[in-house]
Amino acid sequence: MKTLSTRDDSTALFPLPYRGHFSAHREDIFSEDEFPLAVIWVTDHPDLGLHTHDFTELVLVLDGSARHMTDEGEYLIHPGDVFVIPPGVAHGYSGCDGMELVNIVYETNRLNLPNTGLKGFPGYRALFTLEPAFRSRHEFKGRLHLPPHKCRAMTQLVSDLQEELWHRKDGFHFICLTLLMQIIGLLSRVYTEMETSTSRSFLRLARVLQHIETHYADDLKLEDLAKTAGMSNRTLQRCFQETFAMSPIHFLNRLRVGNACRELLRSNSTIIEVAESVGIADSNYFSRLFQQLVGISPSAYRKTPSSFTTPPKVH
Repeated sequence: MKTLSTRDDSTALFPLPYRGHFSAHREDIFSEDEFPLAVIWVTDHPDLGLHTHDFTELVLVLDGSARHMTDEGEYLIHPGDVFVIPPGVAHGYSGCDGMELVNIVYETNRLNLPNTGLKGFPGYRALFTLEPAFRSRHEFKGRLHLPPHKCRAMTQLVSDLQEELWHRKDGFHFICLTLLMQIIGLLSRVYTEMETSTSRSFLRLARVLQHIETHYADDLKLEDLAKTAGMSNRTLQRCFQETFAMSPIHFLNRLRVGNACRELLRSNSTIIEVAESVGIADSNYFSRLFQQLVGISPSAYRKTPSSFTTPPKVH
């Protein structure tokens, strides 16, 4: 067993087994009344078996190398690499060779971060949602890599955040949130400057997703979405299929039906009104589509809701 500690080894956080699948929980790091944000700086990272956690982990590799393991495969990581591990995603490290990394761990729902502007920020969607969600299909080629000067600047911001969390002076909550938002914003901005084919695809898809989520109630056509992406119809179809395993129009329809499900349960609107509210003028077509995707009719769903999986949210 090894204890994962902060950079100065002054605070032991939780014990880590070298092998075997395990889970780290919010209670291991945050108490119910504690600020749900922490910086974990590891200067000589050990090999670590696959594990999951119920909080978000933003990882910045500072030195050395290792193989980053997931359920789908292993990927070599180097200094400057940045990636996000969402809650519930298994990962670990093998072949660690002098690896130094820093983890920013936080609970989004408890931090109540303001999301002003983030929804329309393609770099944020690509880095924090699309790349983690579809990592296995793109073999980690969409991860962010910081050049040395930007890695140094980011390291300083993370160090400032760690100092605030450590000393907990008056107003530290406000300053910590400000630093975290600055880190997230700058990383997202750098992602928009990446030149890999995978990152460009993610950024274009992020723009399309924003357009779909904003205008799903409009009369959207494939040509509209392709124009937003700056792609041909055929290329957009292919990228969507590779990433989401569905076409753009099927994605749009699932989003519409998912929103219709919520509207059916929270309002007394008629089926025709619900259909129109999600952008489907033909109520007969809406009912057929709803039956096809959900498995029951809209009126039956209103009486007995069933589970329905909508496309991944990209906020």
